[in-house]
Amino acid sequence: MEQSLTKYPFGIKNVSFGDNVLTLTMGTQQAAKSLSSLPMMMQGAGNITFMMSSPANNVIKVVIRNHKRNKAESTFIKTRDSGNGIINETDDYISFKSGMLEARITKTPVPQITYYYGDTVLTSHAQVPGGLYIKESLDRRKNQYAAGVILTAKAGENYMGFGGGVSAVANGRKIITDPSLVSPGKTSIPFYVSSANYGIFVNSIGNVTFNAANDGNVMAFENDGPVMEFELFAGSTTSEIINSFTGFMGRPGHVASSSVCTALAMQDDFTITSDDIITSLRNIKDAGLNVAELWIGRSYLPAGAAAGFDWDPVRFADPVGFLRTVHDWGIRVGATLTPYIPEESELFDECFDLGHFVKDAKGNVEIIDTQEGSVAVIDMTNIAARNWFSGKVSDFIDAGIDMIEGAFDFSLLSDMCLGSKNDGFETLFVSEFNGAIRDASSRAKGKEVSFMIADIVSTGDIATAYRNIAPIPSELCFGGMASAAANALSYGLTGFTLCNIDVPYVSDTNLYSRWMETALLAPHSRIFCNLKGMPQNMPAEIFERIKLFSDMRASLAPYIYSAVMEASMYGSPVLRTMSYEFPTDALAGFARDQFMVGPSLLAAPVTSSSGNVRFYVPAGVWTNLFSRETLTGPRFASRKEELGSFPIFARPNSIITTLTNADGHSSSHSFLDNITFTCFAPADGKVAACEVFDDKGKASGVINVLKEGNKITVKTDGFGRNKRIQLTGIANVVSVSESIPEPESWGTSIEFSGNELVITLG
Repeated sequence: MEQSLTKYPFGIKNVSFGDNVLTLTMGTQQAAKSLSSLPMMMQGAGNITFMMSSPANNVIKVVIRNHKRNKAESTFIKTRDSGNGIINETDDYISFKSGMLEARITKTPVPQITYYYGDTVLTSHAQVPGGLYIKESLDRRKNQYAAGVILTAKAGENYMGFGGGVSAVANGRKIITDPSLVSPGKTSIPFYVSSANYGIFVNSIGNVTFNAANDGNVMAFENDGPVMEFELFAGSTTSEIINSFTGFMGRPGHVASSSVCTALAMQDDFTITSDDIITSLRNIKDAGLNVAELWIGRSYLPAGAAAGFDWDPVRFADPVGFLRTVHDWGIRVGATLTPYIPEESELFDECFDLGHFVKDAKGNVEIIDTQEGSVAVIDMTNIAARNWFSGKVSDFIDAGIDMIEGAFDFSLLSDMCLGSKNDGFETLFVSEFNGAIRDASSRAKGKEVSFMIADIVSTGDIATAYRNIAPIPSELCFGGMASAAANALSYGLTGFTLCNIDVPYVSDTNLYSRWMETALLAPHSRIFCNLKGMPQNMPAEIFERIKLFSDMRASLAPYIYSAVMEASMYGSPVLRTMSYEFPTDALAGFARDQFMVGPSLLAAPVTSSSGNVRFYVPAGVWTNLFSRETLTGPRFASRKEELGSFPIFARPNSIITTLTNADGHSSSHSFLDNITFTCFAPADGKVAACEVFDDKGKASGVINVLKEGNKITVKTDGFGRNKRIQLTGIANVVSVSESIPEPESWGTSIEFSGNELVITLG
């Protein structure tokens, strides 16, 4: 708004508190820009309403309104006001508390608002009058508004999150959270977490613009409309804040253990037949590659109408029989669904008659001509149309499809004449589209093993099982691979605790192999390939790399799946920045090309064609998961890694669980039987512990290892009898209460069956 009037709070006129809501009516100081752009100041014209409530402990909800009775037209997600907020008043300020989080509003002519966690200042509204404002166009015929907030930044404060498209640290960036403006896989979300131990979620269906220390030493954010709502989350660590945010917004439901094993995916191929797929799967299996999931994309659809729910009657004459055969091999099948209906489909007339399609401003159905035929788009903002679509997805899953990928091309929406739609239509469309698939998945038979991958997400989609991180064609390079890892970490700091990293099929053996290494420890990953004629159609070296990936993935399945279950239950991301896991280590904040997998594994993917990699290990003795090499931190290390090798180090005094016989693993194998516990660099007087979930996610086992002087006590509960403990750095075992110790070059290995094992050292 070039010609605009900006209202800042000036003086508190009225204070009220009821139903856990603190309401302040403040007069305004106004700054107007004349045609010559010279500022003019006025006082006493109009009001700004400022409201605080506490929807959850250590959470303060703030609503800023141009007038007290403005409708919250920009609000996206319905949040509750009830909670345990407490109001206090002194001669100098008004206080609103939620748990340990407190906001203090001074009674000065220009009210200043400061947020505390205990006695620690988190942030405050900047010394622009009040640190908040409402803008309105000087041309009242336009009825344009914007609301904004400016928060101070501490020295060295980092802002993290915002979804994809930025690195985990977003300082110096301008971020616009509009999914229609970015490529799929990089959608920005209006949530960030600060290294100052607070997080901000701006609740808006429209665009939100953030300036993260981009213009001065402040964080500024603004949304369209005369109302802004944001929630401030506080905690002692980033982990506490993310857990609080996901508890408030929702977490992904239970997903199948097969999701952490090997998944193959095919590009859309409208020439491949069901027989082609069966033959390739048989050949792959005979060649020694165990596959848990097969993603067929849209290849099941007719070539001339590549949308909807209809299988190609020629290439897939018997879909039920095809799915049954694949299921008999222990392989689950995923497919891609879009919100389009082809004009040639019988469903088109049904949706047209029911009024389920997106219409233009004149009420006419928008029919779009694509390379794959003419389609109309189901209007996901229409509740009847959304429910119709969700019902069709349920039927699709009940027919034998186990997993759904939700995808569509934003350009189809942007090309439409949506003048009759409110601002934020695209954001609502995305959220309702993903929600419709998520609802269908939860209703499906065997819902505990159904899940979805979302290509595009919106503000309220963090309960989606897997956020897809996929490259666009221009990113099929080492830089694109590094970007994929950065996006996954950024989404983890935005509440998307689970992600899928796609490995694109590229002819460059080096790049393809390194991309697989990057995706190896992701909560879910898919290896794309040309399935027709596989494995004969690819270089033997590449196929061996895929087999190596599969064996390593299967071996680590108990550890990765337990991290997935932790994400589902507690909201902790599986892939974590180093500063997330080591908040008091200043050097960890500079280690941005590596990540932690769960609490105990450090991974530093090779993101250069040369194989050179530099990474950081925090304090203590860190042990390479496979070679048993040790590094003592804190230190940075540099090296050149050969293909098939990259730095994976286990945290000191941690336990990593693996399958003892990983080669025979299938999706029905229990993660509580035939299991190996490797305790890395056990520390004297400190308990090492971990919880392991079975492959159904319904039962778990717990192991504790305690070293006290010359005695190590291992206690387990909930596991089968076939167990093995490996102790790295321990070579002086003289006796055990059960079994016989097996000396290794890196330590000692012991098989045992009881629930307690006592090891005596010399």
